[in-house]
Amino acid sequence: MTSGLCARCGGVVDGSGRCTVCGNPAGAPQQIQPGQQQGKPMAPSRPAFLYNKLTNERFPLTQSVSKIGRDQTNNISITNDHYISRHHSWVLQMQGGYWIEDLGSTNGTLVNGELLGERRQINPGDRLTIGKTELIFVME
Repeated sequence: MTSGLCARCGGVVDGSGRCTVCGNPAGAPQQIQPGQQQGKPMAPSRPAFLYNKLTNERFPLTQSVSKIGRDQTNNISITNDHYISRHHSWVLQMQGGYWIEDLGSTNGTLVNGELLGERRQINPGDRLTIGKTELIFVME
C-alpha cells in the first residue's frame, strides 16, 4: 500500500495503511489536493483559535489535530468542567479548513446548539459546546 493522507483527519498514512496522527486504519488514502505537499494537510490561510469568553482563554489551533478534553495530555485541557470527558473531541485542520469531531464523549459536542453526529466543518463565529463550556471558533 502506498502512503497518502488519512480520510479521517488529513494526517499521513504510513506504508501499512495506518494514520500516523489518529491511528485510523485507512483503507484508501485520501488523494492529495492541488497545492498540498505529500504528507502535509493543507494549512488554512489564517491562524485560528478557540476562545472561552467566560475565562478569556485563547486556545490556538496550531496543530493538524487539536485534542480537547479534561485530561491534561490533551492539546486543549479544560480541567474545571466535570461534564467534559477525558478525551472529548478534536479539531482537525484539513482540506484547507477546520473540522470538529466528537470522540464518543459521554455528553456529546454541540455546534451552535446542535448535537454533533459526525465530523463537521466549522466557521468563524461558531459556538462549540463541550460539556458546559462554550468555546467560540475565531480566525484572525
